Amino acid sequence: MVKTMDANDLTFGIEIETIAPDSAVTNDGLQIGPYRHGIQVPYLPQGWTAECDGSINNGHGGHKCEIVSPVLRGTEGLQQVAEVMRTLEAKGHRVNASCGVHIHIGCQRDWPSEALARLDTGVKKIRQRLDNAVLDLACVTI
Repeated sequence: MVKTMDANDLTFGIEIETIAPDSAVTNDGLQIGPYRHGIQVPYLPQGWTAECDGSINNGHGGHKCEIVSPVLRGTEGLQQVAEVMRTLEAKGHRVNASCGVHIHIGCQRDWPSEALARLDTGVKKIRQRLDNAVLDLACVTI
């Protein structure tokens, strides 16, 4: 029996490198944990954490802040990412050339090569949309 891949079964995680404004820390309760020891972001859905990322250049102020998702799944997960991006923009997070987005995809070893090829195509499309969203964040908030 050939195993098929359902996009709603796909798990993924995302890391969004940002520069958090002072107001997020002083007014909104943002606490930025050390690298790999993130702290729940009070204005994001459960499981989204903030941790320090030394690769971010915050030379013009603000706080080095990588936003890390919990394990997400399918369309609902993508909708949550869109919600988080809108919230980060509203709270004044910004990005610059030192910031990036990292996507982690869960896969199973028994997926057929055709499914993996479709996964690769899908990830490229998702990455392009996320890159555009981050560019929108940069254009609006810098």
